[in-house]
Amino acid sequence: MASEAQRSEIVEPRRGRPRSEASHQAVLDATARLLRASPYEELTVEAIASEAGVSKQTIYRWWKSKAAVVLEVMLTGDAEIELVPMPSTGDLRADCLTWIRGMIVEAFRETHVGMARSLVVAGLQGDPGTERLLQQASMWDHGLLAERLREAERAGELREGVDVAAAASAIGDPLIFRMLIGSAPSRGWAESLVDVVLTGLLRPEAGTDRP
Repeated sequence: MASEAQRSEIVEPRRGRPRSEASHQAVLDATARLLRASPYEELTVEAIASEAGVSKQTIYRWWKSKAAVVLEVMLTGDAEIELVPMPSTGDLRADCLTWIRGMIVEAFRETHVGMARSLVVAGLQGDPGTERLLQQASMWDHGLLAERLREAERAGELREGVDVAAAASAIGDPLIFRMLIGSAPSRGWAESLVDVVLTGLLRPEAGTDRP
């Protein structure tokens, strides 16, 4: 979740009078509720305005597009999206494979690919405040995956000094890249990726028990 200091850095109004922080938060909250209820493609600025109790013009005064609103919602943690649960069976390799295979299925649904590309465009069109949020956002932490790796670390399965955040990125970031370029990875790609990363993480005696 973003801190209050981080929230204060979010996109400054592009024109007109300073925005009301209460209305600003109302728009973010409304967008998060609508995203939980329906897919991104069905979301409209009109619906956000109606749900938030503000005018459509107010939204366009502060954000350039629907995607820009959704991007801010995602980056500030108002809408945490975890598509696939992370199992914890005691077998780290099997758990990582189950997770990443599930993510491949979910991430490459047409609706999710479309939203991801729209958010990338919104990010590229953003101002320095948006850039700071992109750098600080919790979405890059790969939360469930990182927590499973920490669980393995606490169990003594990982080498000493492992950077869990970097390890989670090594597994999760390539999937994000493949999603953005529209290239769905194969089952073998997922298995190879997990094995390469775990080879550097696991203590030699822990091994990578293959099914």
